[in-house]
Amino acid sequence: MDNLNLNGMWRFAFHDAKKLEEIDLTEERLEELMCVPGCFDSLPNHYCQRGCAVYSRDFTLEEDWRNCWLRIDGMGLRGAFYIDGRPLGECALPYSAFELECGSLSAGVHHITALLDNNFDPEKMKLFWPYYDFYAFGGFYHGVSLRLSKEENPLDRILVRTLDYRTGKLELEFVFKHATPEHFTVRLAINNEPEKEYEISHCRMELERPDLPLWSPESPALHSLSARVGTDLVRESFGIREIRVEGARLLLNGKRIYLKGFNRHESAPICGAATTLQQMLVDLQHLKSLNANFIRGCHYPQSQTFLELCDKMGFLVWEESLGWGNRKEQAQDSQFCELQLEQTRLMVRNSFNHPCVIIFAFLNEIASQWDESVELCHKLADAIRAEQSGRLVTFANCTNYQDRALEYMDVLTYNTYPGWIQANQDADPLVEIEPNQEKLLQHLRQLHGKDKPIIVSEMGCCGIFGQHDEAAAQWTEEFQADYLAKVIDTVISSPEITGLSLWQMNDAKSYHRYGSIIRCKPLAQNLAGVYDQYRRPKLAAQVVRERYAKIDDGMGK
Repeated sequence: MDNLNLNGMWRFAFHDAKKLEEIDLTEERLEELMCVPGCFDSLPNHYCQRGCAVYSRDFTLEEDWRNCWLRIDGMGLRGAFYIDGRPLGECALPYSAFELECGSLSAGVHHITALLDNNFDPEKMKLFWPYYDFYAFGGFYHGVSLRLSKEENPLDRILVRTLDYRTGKLELEFVFKHATPEHFTVRLAINNEPEKEYEISHCRMELERPDLPLWSPESPALHSLSARVGTDLVRESFGIREIRVEGARLLLNGKRIYLKGFNRHESAPICGAATTLQQMLVDLQHLKSLNANFIRGCHYPQSQTFLELCDKMGFLVWEESLGWGNRKEQAQDSQFCELQLEQTRLMVRNSFNHPCVIIFAFLNEIASQWDESVELCHKLADAIRAEQSGRLVTFANCTNYQDRALEYMDVLTYNTYPGWIQANQDADPLVEIEPNQEKLLQHLRQLHGKDKPIIVSEMGCCGIFGQHDEAAAQWTEEFQADYLAKVIDTVISSPEITGLSLWQMNDAKSYHRYGSIIRCKPLAQNLAGVYDQYRRPKLAAQVVRERYAKIDDGMGK
């Protein structure tokens, strides 16, 4: 399909404290400008305000198109969309990339309008709650486009599965926008090869290409695939690789790997969640300099642009759908559960062909001790596996000794903050790290045996950039550096652990004036980054760099 980029300057208006349903478009006057992508609550005019924004612009089509879809590459928090005054639909899936069907559009000038509502609303916005420990930005995070086709049933995607990395055996699944045809003709080309014509039955075919290099972090070989069906041309990028579990080990292309990485928030001071390509590259270059090979994209679906960079730079990625500390009452809400399933399936399908993604996850720190939460986790794990993406499935567990959902996962995890959040007031914080790990590992092995890998999905503490103390007082850079040194030394000393994702790479904006325990978020930020919000390194960055350099990650480095 063809693509029309709708990014740029849009006409704009903002209604403080109003909800999407309260906006009357017939009376709307748009007297401001707003950039797309961009977060309107990160700009001076509406900084940290909550309400409903109205966006509008015109676009021109040079010819008629039979089928069109509006694509939104992530937005906050919920939206309603119109073309030429005709409603296309609504979406309440923050951060997710999604498409809305527009029908046919004729040549000429057309008008698009969008309402974006960044209010917290327990009835309308089920997936983002005020207590989440990251800021709920309003706006278009990564752009808007129009997908255009002249076909009655356009080809949408080609999903590429690695069936056997040793022989280069691949399965291609052709996904159409409407009905699934039993038979069709396609012209395929891989990389710069000439097109070849194939007759396809039931939308699947197998290829064996032992000549194509494998994708791995040390050699991230990517391949292009183009497919023509009728007048439509679809292009995909893919890598050939396998991730699997063997006992307590993670194997990538049959070789043991050790994950050494960070949690990373899609957040920056000026652009909010609408991080630019340059900001993404800055972050990835910092992570490379720290000798990291692994990124946990917390706590929501990742930008496709960011994953493309991870593909090219050889990072391994844990991607998860939106959730944070969700409670028993939410797991009892049928609408919340349906939205969780919808966004998780969408995440898997959007990121299907990214070789960097080795883990799909969901519901960070859900209260996994309750029956309703366990049932939801089980359903989400099944939904991911039903897509047959070849990824491992898990979630970041923090209930630890009470958890009952990890039995349904491929990888065991724990979030823990000994001496920081879980602090014994009578002991030095660093003294608590080793016994905390020993106790957790003993519990996991007693409950789950030794047939699953263990990843420390979060551990860290805060340090305020520029704050120093000779005795390493809490919240100083010295304290954070000492703490993370002890964490890394303790984690890598255990042969039972196969990966560590430190909390976190960069300081990130959190709830502003209300939401949770406000006094643990000075300056409305989570200050646990080894870089501050402007990506200035703290002392802990060098500590991590030196220790990560000494860890054998199984990649020959």
